[in-house]
Amino acid sequence: MRIGVVGTGNMGSALVKGWLRSSESDVALVLYDQDSERTDVLRGISPERIEVAPTVRDTAARSDVLFVSVKPQELESVLAGVRDESSDGKVVSTAAGVTLPRIRAALGSGPAVFRIMPNLAVSVGEGVIALAPEEKTAPGATEAVKAVLRPLGVVELVPEQYLDVVTGLTGSGPGMLALALEGLEDGAVHCGLPRALARPFALQMALGAARMMIEEGVSPAELKDRVASPAGTTIFGVAELEDHGVRGAFLRAVGAAVDRGQSL
Repeated sequence: MRIGVVGTGNMGSALVKGWLRSSESDVALVLYDQDSERTDVLRGISPERIEVAPTVRDTAARSDVLFVSVKPQELESVLAGVRDESSDGKVVSTAAGVTLPRIRAALGSGPAVFRIMPNLAVSVGEGVIALAPEEKTAPGATEAVKAVLRPLGVVELVPEQYLDVVTGLTGSGPGMLALALEGLEDGAVHCGLPRALARPFALQMALGAARMMIEEGVSPAELKDRVASPAGTTIFGVAELEDHGVRGAFLRAVGAAVDRGQSL
């Protein structure tokens, strides 16, 4: 399987790094970016698995699946440039807000067309990837794209109409979660714990909590109740957060991210 990636900014490079680090992925990668320094850096990680193409069209011609990871305002012109080269393959867009019908109009008939909403954790194999195929896409084509993405994290098929919400939750969510973790870290430092201990403790705590909920099928509410003993430390901390409206702030933050994504 030869994977082409057009655009190696934050998301494009995260996808590439995820494929390179995974022992389950044996894809060969063909990269193109207007900024050759970006592709040179990535090729330096694994020169035996990466080749750098001279043009977008050449990238498409060498690829079984073409991932296009450029800014939404650039997507349609990039796709128009590979229209004739991708007729027999699969084209996957990471651009927020550019719908499948618009992608199809730019590409013309031929390739199977998909949208994905990944987050940056694909670079370490722990991403969340929402995959939306066009209606009536052949199941085999969809399964082939899912198989390419599975080494990068959790892959879920979703209707296109949900992608803006997915972006607000899993795309923007890491930034919101980072803010919460920074606050917890600072709280520990404020109470006397050295930052060199506070940071790894906070990060491992978050990782462990997530792993428990995933592997034990525990909801966030159930985990909170399990940890919060009567009149104990946890329930006092939770009460302080509730007094400051933290739960509602997160709820509104996701809504604000979704609204912003839809306006772009």
